[in-house]
Amino acid sequence: MNASKLLIAGVFLCLLGGLGRGDDKPDYAKLLVGKWEVTKSDPRTVPQGAVIEFKKDGKVTVTAKIEDKEMSFEGTYKLEGNTFTLVMKVGEMEHSNTITIVKISAKEMSTKDKDDKIVELSRKK
Repeated sequence: MNASKLLIAGVFLCLLGGLGRGDDKPDYAKLLVGKWEVTKSDPRTVPQGAVIEFKKDGKVTVTAKIEDKEMSFEGTYKLEGNTFTLVMKVGEMEHSNTITIVKISAKEMSTKDKDDKIVELSRKK
């Protein structure tokens, strides 16, 4: 009797452990695609209120108000694990930056760059 209880308890624990592991790594590719609004940002990063749209085809658009002017920039991104590399074209110049996703869900995302500057975003509806 005790052996069967132990066996059932062991199977139950294995099932719980397997369920917990599925939540450890979010599907970054699926969650990243969409429009995000910057809610908080460190100085010398993207301005608060900017909208960043990540598209499935690896293209990205950033729209922001800079000095009372609406500006839009286009570029590409490449996602690898929890980091993505942005290549943005500003005029004739290209700028590249590697960003780490610290936290991501269906509604919120927090990122940091190589200098540990933080940008927090919320999904735009």
